[in-house]
Amino acid sequence: MRLWFLIPALMAAALGARDANAQQVHFDIDATLPVRDTELPYTLDLNLTAAAPTRIGVGALLDLREIQKIVPERMADNAIVDNCGLQVRLDDLSFQAQDEAIGLDGGVTITIFECSRTSERDFQRGEQKRAILANMSTQATVELRNNCAYFKLIDLTLTAPEAQREQLLEDDTLDSVKELMLAAVDLVLNETPLCPELPAELASLDPVYENGGPMEIGDGGLGVFLDGSVDVSPSTILDILTVLQQRKLIPGPP
Repeated sequence: MRLWFLIPALMAAALGARDANAQQVHFDIDATLPVRDTELPYTLDLNLTAAAPTRIGVGALLDLREIQKIVPERMADNAIVDNCGLQVRLDDLSFQAQDEAIGLDGGVTITIFECSRTSERDFQRGEQKRAILANMSTQATVELRNNCAYFKLIDLTLTAPEAQREQLLEDDTLDSVKELMLAAVDLVLNETPLCPELPAELASLDPVYENGGPMEIGDGGLGVFLDGSVDVSPSTILDILTVLQQRKLIPGPP
């Protein structure tokens, strides 16, 4: 039996008197982003739209404002780079969405050590040579790969106090630190993509996201939008019907 023709009717019925022409259903889903040994909470706002007789449009908004509050506290005083001759510690961090981009600002302490070779492969950190307080600013964007949103730094700027700037420019310390920081942060970001998972009752939707990017929520709130669609099948329609009935958006079975 071909059930695809029920999609517009189901969408309209779910909205009832609010807007029967919109043919759209909205779900709020609590989710978490696993990062190393912890999980960060966020909210997935999911919209299903009867876009065509055999296709459902899917719009997902990942509300990351809770993560936006938690991450700066968790990252404070953590070393971004820590090798034999160099340690870069993040002193503070703030970030906010700016239209369709993400701006990050913070302070770092760059500590340079003596580093001597102890064997063919091993090195040993020696005495501290100097420590520099620098300001960091960068922007991030979102790349969509394999149905997941990956954060990626566009570039990174480091500025040091004027008294130390000349010496740093002479030995290229800031440029070297910048490249190491970009590599370290990109490694972490590539290990922590946002792959929104639907609850079990909606898992059969299996949406394919085609577009995505940062989105500002309110005043500087961090969000990520994903747009895609679902190919309609009889099992998909039945699952949607069941969920709508469970949530009392449409009448249950007689």
